Amino acid sequence: MQLLGQNYWGGVCGFVSVIHGILLSKNDGDALNGLSQDELEYNLGLSILAFLKYVKLSKPEIADELVRFTRTFGGVHANKTIDTLILECQKSVNAIKLSGGTKGAKATEAGWGIAMTKNALMAYIDWIGAKATEIPHNGVWCKENLSNFKNCVCGVGDNANINNGFLGLRHWVYINEAGYMYNWGAKTQMTISPDRPYEGMPNHNYLVHVLKLG
Repeated sequence: MQLLGQNYWGGVCGFVSVIHGILLSKNDGDALNGLSQDELEYNLGLSILAFLKYVKLSKPEIADELVRFTRTFGGVHANKTIDTLILECQKSVNAIKLSGGTKGAKATEAGWGIAMTKNALMAYIDWIGAKATEIPHNGVWCKENLSNFKNCVCGVGDNANINNGFLGLRHWVYINEAGYMYNWGAKTQMTISPDRPYEGMPNHNYLVHVLKLG
């Protein structure tokens, strides 16, 4: 099973989660099998690039929102514009094509990424010809609760930062029909457990959005 990770791009979890959802939604499907990691990265980059160009021209309100959200992550992201995001993505796609692979490098030395709001992600889902519906939930970020959601893209947030204008949203993951979470190039079964689905991210602590695909 090929999985899209973020070892090259970083910070494009919304795109990755949706693509996993579209291609792997039925009982751990094999739609990505046969593609090399570089082919996966290149096609992911092309999809991101095309979407950024689309929202710049056709959905400026979405472009503005994803830029504002990206800036909330600070550091190298603090002054990004839609044009700089497009330029960086284009350079990265070109680099994969010209070098024949990512060679394990990041898209830029300082890291690179696009933070997708719920509205931006819904626009991306619509743009690729899919459908999604936001469904209610109780906000609990643990394996047992997440096991209730199948073929869903889920947003996780930091409840200490809930007033940042984006409900504290930090990250997106995908959970397939069989109850496996796809995240950072790994696949983890959601079981009847009060544990969080992954360790090492204390500011990922409450469920913000659940988008049911299909």
